Amino acid sequence: MSHSYTIDDSSGKEFPVSETFVNAARPIIAALVFGLLAPVAVAAQGSVSSRDRFALFAACSPVPVEVFVTNTGGPADITTPAVEGMATSRLQAAGIDAPAGRPGASTLQLSVFVSAQRLSATAVVTVYVIRLRLLKLLYDRQSDPRMGEAGRGSGDSPGAAPEWLNWAPTWETPQQGIGFYLGRDGGPVTSLVASMLDEFVREYARVNAEACP
Repeated sequence: MSHSYTIDDSSGKEFPVSETFVNAARPIIAALVFGLLAPVAVAAQGSVSSRDRFALFAACSPVPVEVFVTNTGGPADITTPAVEGMATSRLQAAGIDAPAGRPGASTLQLSVFVSAQRLSATAVVTVYVIRLRLLKLLYDRQSDPRMGEAGRGSGDSPGAAPEWLNWAPTWETPQQGIGFYLGRDGGPVTSLVASMLDEFVREYARVNAEACP
């Protein structure tokens, strides 16, 4: 049994469309809808991959932050206490702050370099390099002499001596913290630092969600 369909355009006219055309168009429309909705569904799930766990999982334990600031004639408000205060407040607000110097299995390291270069009598350019990364204390099985013992597998790390453990970066903000701008205002630098810290907090919370109470 055949069917006919019509399509109305904005002028109010109707155009006949054959059933063959409609049937041929259905899989294309379905594919387009699926293609548009699939990324949304994946994003909504917020699935945590094995790579995510290796990079950021810390069983929801507090993370101390180390701040290193080098300022050679740059904005006066870019100082170690100021940047450290910003980082600490954001981690505290997220409930993942740990006192500086507290031993742990992970450490957030924030390095900020700023320098001002005079282009002319009235023009100054500020150059900055910002790096934010998470370091984890990882077991290095290549340094463990027990690996040669019979029956010991590659995953056996209990009782590892300190010299068999090494700090290694497992996560770094995807933002590029390198650039320059005219003037000696510290606002663009502090704004980027804040954005990078917020990115870490979001990713850490996502990966550690199941472990957090």
